[in-house]
Amino acid sequence: MSRKTKKINTRDKFYIITNGEQTEKNYFDLLKSKKIIYDMKVLFINDSPLNLVKHASEYVNDANQVWCVFDIDNSFEEGNLLETLNSAKDFEINIAFSNLAFEVWLISHFKKCEKAMSTKDHKKELNTILSKTVKINKTYKKNDKELLKKHFLPFIKNAIKNTKIIHQKYISDHYLQQNNNDFPIWKWNSCSNVYELVEALKLQEK
Repeated sequence: MSRKTKKINTRDKFYIITNGEQTEKNYFDLLKSKKIIYDMKVLFINDSPLNLVKHASEYVNDANQVWCVFDIDNSFEEGNLLETLNSAKDFEINIAFSNLAFEVWLISHFKKCEKAMSTKDHKKELNTILSKTVKINKTYKKNDKELLKKHFLPFIKNAIKNTKIIHQKYISDHYLQQNNNDFPIWKWNSCSNVYELVEALKLQEK
């Protein structure tokens, strides 16, 4: 008797497209070890946020959700961030951003990011966390999968809670000042909404 194979509905697919070849790609690949209700695909594309969205649009009809993950670093100054955000809305693609870098999300596994930080500050903060909080003799490196797996993923619920607090405070303050939905995320240093992507995955305890 032939063995039956489980057919996966295309609407059960969940695409994550990122231009972060090391930390972001590694982090979401490692999430596959957790129980997720979707068939998750993580793709690295070495391109600008705007072109990332254009690439991602190719998967919209083949997925339940499509997310683009990128940093708010130079994209606003380069003049393509607003076009990127508008294009994502047109294609119904979700955006998971970190300002300035994905390390804001990593720091949030242990504490809230409540002050403006440079990318150099991010690395210093992560090294302090590793030595004083995690208590290991190791420095943060973007391509260290084992570090992410052992010392960050177990605290993903903390990251969700901490980034949600900061992100929603920025949204609340913005509504009080502007009363519209055009959020100036390029001004929101030490802010990340990656928690929205992680919550959308509906991680379940094994």
